Amino acid sequence: MTVVLAIEDGLLPLVQAGGTIGWILLGLSIVALALVFLHLWVIRRGRLLPQAQIDVIGAALAKGDVDEVLDTCQAQSGDALPARITIAAIQRMRVSPLGALEVHDAAEEAGAAEVARIDRSLEGLSVIAAVAPLIGLLGTVLGMVDAFGAIADRGPEAASELASSISLALVTTLLGLGVAIPCVALHAWFRVRLEAIAADAAEVMELLLAPLMESAED
Repeated sequence: MTVVLAIEDGLLPLVQAGGTIGWILLGLSIVALALVFLHLWVIRRGRLLPQAQIDVIGAALAKGDVDEVLDTCQAQSGDALPARITIAAIQRMRVSPLGALEVHDAAEEAGAAEVARIDRSLEGLSVIAAVAPLIGLLGTVLGMVDAFGAIADRGPEAASELASSISLALVTTLLGLGVAIPCVALHAWFRVRLEAIAADAAEVMELLLAPLMESAED
């Protein structure tokens, strides 16, 4: 009954019912929320594949001036994939004895590295999703240890107190799952979103770097 009332009253009474573990889980939920907003900003096509940057790099590549292309990409690099991948491809082309023949492989490797770099930033959500239920379970175990300690000291007359204590102890498991489940779902959604952008980036870079690859065939 105490837990039901806490749930009906809102989140804060539920957190307070969970004690220290409840506040820890609340802190994790705030961190997770901040990470969600960060990934919503970073993992989007308009940021990672800005059309304006694609057009500028494409125009520079069409002129055939590799130095100008490199300067343009370095000036517009940031987190956008076209500039970062193009820089890697040109640098590989310049140092490799195969020259422009390396452009395609260099672009693929750079694209995979950039996607992996962004994907690693999602690990925060993954860690919270894994840790939150364990912290909740720890709170439950600690609560039940205290509850059974009370009945050991006071005997059968502490049965109602025992039931109430166990009920409150289970609050931490509820809070842990409440933090973990959205984190698992959002982590998977961001991964799918990133993979879709990576697939688009591969197609864009294939077209964008075509002039360099055609120069290798000539």
